[in-house]
Amino acid sequence: MDYIVSYGIHVLIAVVFFIIIPFPILIKGVGSLEPSKLVVLLKIYRRIISVAHIALIISFVSGLIMIQNWLSLWTISVFLIWLGLGVLLGFTAKKVRLSLASLGNQQHNEEEIQSLFVFSLLLTLTIIIMFAVKILPYFI
Repeated sequence: MDYIVSYGIHVLIAVVFFIIIPFPILIKGVGSLEPSKLVVLLKIYRRIISVAHIALIISFVSGLIMIQNWLSLWTISVFLIWLGLGVLLGFTAKKVRLSLASLGNQQHNEEEIQSLFVFSLLLTLTIIIMFAVKILPYFI
C-alpha cells in the first residue's frame, strides 16, 4: 500500500517539473519583447520554482519509499540526477531573483538574462533526462 501511495504522490509531483520545461523557451520569446513582460514571466516562475523546491524534497522521500534495490545502477543514476536537479534548481532560482532585481532597477542586464537562460536550459535538460531514466526501463 505504501508503494502505491508513494508512486501516486511521485507522479503528481512530476507535474511541477513538467511546468518548468518550457521556461528557457519562454525566456527567449518574452526576453525579446518589453522588459515588463519578462518581469511578469519571472515573477510567475519564481513561485513555480519555489514550489519545485518543495516538490524536490517530496519526490525524494516518496522515491526512497519505493526503492527496492538500493545499490542498482538505476537507483544510483536517479540519485545523481536528482542531486544535479537540486543544484540547477537552486542556481536557476538565484538567477531569477537577480534578474528580477536588475529589471526592477530599470537595468535590462542582457548578461544576467543570458545566464538565466543557460541555467534554465540546463535545468530543463536535466528534468528531461530524469524523466527518460525513469520511463525508458518500462520500454526496454
